Amino acid sequence: MRFELLDFHSAPDEAATICRISALGIHWRVRVETFEGVSGWAGRLVFEPQSPVTRYATRRGPITLQGATREEIVAAAHEIDERRLLALFHSLG
Repeated sequence: MRFELLDFHSAPDEAATICRISALGIHWRVRVETFEGVSGWAGRLVFEPQSPVTRYATRRGPITLQGATREEIVAAAHEIDERRLLALFHSLG
């Protein structure tokens, strides 16, 4: 068995905006950050507040998306429905 460790705090190779959601009375931009590894690509969802003055910090999910290419990661993120995104958002804090 082989394990590949990705640094949760490392800077992503690229990021793409997926959609926007409404939660806690403001809008949030949902992005997927992608990381290139030895055996393919990995990604995580990031929720950024879209308010000029906000008391909320950016929320980063765990690295859970995996694929052979960056495009597979972005496509998989686009397939996540809004209800599931909201559930993940609320689970992060």
